[in-house]
Amino acid sequence: MNGRAVADSSATMIDIWQRKRRFSINDLVEGLIYCSIMYGGVNDIDILRALYDWLFSERRAYQISLPATDGKNKAEQLAVMPLSVPDYNYGCALDSSDDLQRFIDYVPDDMSLCFLYALKDKDLSKEKIKPFNTIINDISKTLKLTNKDIERPQHSMLIKHANYHWRQMEGSLIDGALSIVKQGDLKTTGLPTDKLSRYNQEVINPDPKALTWSELFDASYQAVEKSQDKRDAIAYPSFSKNLIRELQDTLKLTRSAATSTIKTLKTDASQPNAQRLLSWALSLLDDHSVRLNTISKYIGCIGRDWLMLTMDEDIDQWEGDDFEDIYEQIIQSKIKDGRKTSILCKSSELEDDTSSDIDNDKNATGQPISYLDRLKDSQKFTYGRLKAFHDHQRTHFDAPYVYFPWGNNRQVVKAEMVSPHVYRAMKRYIQSSKLEVEQKQLCLIILALAYRTGMRINEIIGIKVTEIADIGNLNGQVIEYPKIILKPNRYRRLKSSSAKRVIPIDSLLRADELKQFIAHYHHQYRLKRRYLFSQGSGDQPLPSVFFSNIMKIIWDRLLLIHDFTFHSLRHTALSQLTLVLSSSPLAQVMTDYDKKHGDNIIKAILGNNKEQGIWFGLASLAGHLTPDTTFEHYIHTAHLLAGWQMSQAKISMPITVFEMLTGIGYQTINRQDGMAYDASTKQVRLDKMRGYLINKVAGKRPLFIDNDTLNNEACQQARQSKPEEVRQSIFIHPKIYDVIALLEELQTVNVDKRAGQLAEVALRHGIAISDARQVYDNAYQLFTDDRLILGAPTGHKNQAILVKMLERVYQLSIDTPDELKLFIDIFAVKQNFSTSSIHFGIKKSQLELLHLFVTVGCQLIDASHWQIRAHSEQAVRDIKKELGLDISIRVGARKNFHGYEVRVVQKKRKHSDRNMAATDDYYSSSGVLKYLGHILIILVR
Repeated sequence: MNGRAVADSSATMIDIWQRKRRFSINDLVEGLIYCSIMYGGVNDIDILRALYDWLFSERRAYQISLPATDGKNKAEQLAVMPLSVPDYNYGCALDSSDDLQRFIDYVPDDMSLCFLYALKDKDLSKEKIKPFNTIINDISKTLKLTNKDIERPQHSMLIKHANYHWRQMEGSLIDGALSIVKQGDLKTTGLPTDKLSRYNQEVINPDPKALTWSELFDASYQAVEKSQDKRDAIAYPSFSKNLIRELQDTLKLTRSAATSTIKTLKTDASQPNAQRLLSWALSLLDDHSVRLNTISKYIGCIGRDWLMLTMDEDIDQWEGDDFEDIYEQIIQSKIKDGRKTSILCKSSELEDDTSSDIDNDKNATGQPISYLDRLKDSQKFTYGRLKAFHDHQRTHFDAPYVYFPWGNNRQVVKAEMVSPHVYRAMKRYIQSSKLEVEQKQLCLIILALAYRTGMRINEIIGIKVTEIADIGNLNGQVIEYPKIILKPNRYRRLKSSSAKRVIPIDSLLRADELKQFIAHYHHQYRLKRRYLFSQGSGDQPLPSVFFSNIMKIIWDRLLLIHDFTFHSLRHTALSQLTLVLSSSPLAQVMTDYDKKHGDNIIKAILGNNKEQGIWFGLASLAGHLTPDTTFEHYIHTAHLLAGWQMSQAKISMPITVFEMLTGIGYQTINRQDGMAYDASTKQVRLDKMRGYLINKVAGKRPLFIDNDTLNNEACQQARQSKPEEVRQSIFIHPKIYDVIALLEELQTVNVDKRAGQLAEVALRHGIAISDARQVYDNAYQLFTDDRLILGAPTGHKNQAILVKMLERVYQLSIDTPDELKLFIDIFAVKQNFSTSSIHFGIKKSQLELLHLFVTVGCQLIDASHWQIRAHSEQAVRDIKKELGLDISIRVGARKNFHGYEVRVVQKKRKHSDRNMAATDDYYSSSGVLKYLGHILIILVR
């Protein structure tokens, strides 16, 4: 009844306008507010107030040009009014203020545009214009609609029931979810105004510093202006033991037993991130007012994410910004884990208020959820734990001060979107770098996955080769429609141990990106690596700092102003896919997807439930239980999309009202569009006049216009797609890992059948048959038994050394081939299968060989990993000084040894009395030198 009364009031208001002889300034403001409520869908009282305040500002508005759709001859235009709403509990944190801001990209309806056009040259001041509450009250009185409390206009019948009118306007495409957004029942924020105006028009540095491979592993990198000093890398062992689970099991014991066990864990844990977490747990145990199960929930709340996000990091060197970035990611991962009744309901696509079973206040066993269980994944609870944890770090580890904007019921959103303009610049920067071809491909694939799929950094890090589905050979047919099946593992935390989701990268990636991904998959599969983004043995993925540095370094060098983080790419993907899944032409100006690609994405993500499941499909892709989280934290295009959907409504105005309101006569109307005026009804079709009105209201302030033309982009890509000149190397085949994989596979074949299968195996690993035969012959002649290759040294540290070594050795094979050849020749003469060291005599000629061998060796493997031993340490020091060897080379003594022994070592700890080492900590040969030497002998022509 109330909805019908409000809807009918629109005809009443038109009659009132027709009886006017002129519009006063107050009439114009009142008309704008009324139209925004009834036709523009602004039923959020805070946004409506922001619109009122906008009238007294500089009244900045922008315009968007959209491509013609559905056979239209003209391109579509939209006006955008950037509004901001102060909100203590939800929004973006700006500057150092405690207040948050919600940003709304309001697209005014065609009726409101007429009033904006009439107001464009008017000088407005609050002294002349009625207060906001008075305007709402006067409109309600005029239309005989109830407004019981003038101070609480949000409860007026007009605002509460206006949606009954605008949701049913002819031609409007507004859907249920965005209707809830428009009414303010589901909060979401757009980009801050400055970022909105720069989107796709960012200034790119034309001459950035070149990218190098080594800096991607530099844990000390923060930003261009910060210190670039190298810091000692910390070696992190594999987290094969689940430290958090072990800690929580310990907390099931008595307090004294738990304290003793955790102290032992702390002694054994060498990583600073684990040390800090365990130290905090001990301090909580000291407080007898805190129960053990409460401590367990505290640790479970932030522990896994903390350990995962801080692996490979030198936390002692961190500044406040570094902690803030990590804490923000932890906060974001704990947003409303579906335990609150969702505003959006899947069963009827937003048209009834019943919630699904997943929102019921019981766990899987049917038992009521405890207060702590209900709270533990909320921002408020996580905020409190992080703050307490950081306070402990400040007290015991000299951690810097960190500003915590979160707390209470506050939801802090970092609204960021990386535009296609920046994305293309990032790709060009990687392609133009001096990285090796494989290194470039690796970086480009990581960038594409993050930008297109919205996966979290740890989800990308933890991708296993076995998690790639729908790729390979099936019944003799090649299938290449890859999809990633995300499941929990030790590098990736999902909402539960059984959780999984499918990422249809065959549809999300563009053709060139998909081709690179498939090639990289096959490469990793051939090398039998476990993780998609790994090197060496592939048992562990590349460190997290590598993934974050790819993005941070490129953004710092290309952009003058930015505050992007890796997580910004998740915001980007979900915001852009919102437009794509809605089939909005906004996707063609805010993304780089064309219509055909967009249709493929819709089919892949939504399947046969396009109409019913658009928002739940997107939430499922993001790994959210309900779309509420997706809207509140990741979608920054909701208001723009809602505005475009409502702009499709067919709104008309009597020509008499239109002429009196705007001063635009019939001749001008007809000149703009011959179909704008309907003589039979004497109505002006406002959508036909929209372009004219927008040009007058928004001026020449376009949004999303990319400075790059498509032709320039195509030319640039064509230039960069040309194959690089093959540089001469003394190696038979440049891809060392492929050679290693070839030999490892051949070694599993029966000796008598190896020669016959050589060609087939070579083709499988992408090696020319002639090159493979030469490699095989070298290996066959080197070993006296059936082996073709030595087993690679085990251990995390040795794997890291091997990865660096194999990267460096190929470069040396090009830059200084003669020196590398001498190094190989020396090793070939002096090598012994029974030992992992090389021996040199004391004659001058032997010392010259020693000097050459160690000098080249230190270019391959850091000097700190080398050791020279003689009959005494002093003798080694003397020869180091005499030959001018690197001071970082370790010295050692070997009693009664005549000459010098050279080896690559690793630090070990004595665990048994049967070990003859003289000290508890000692250095022994790692096997890396033997492995390197034999690989090089096989590789050289």
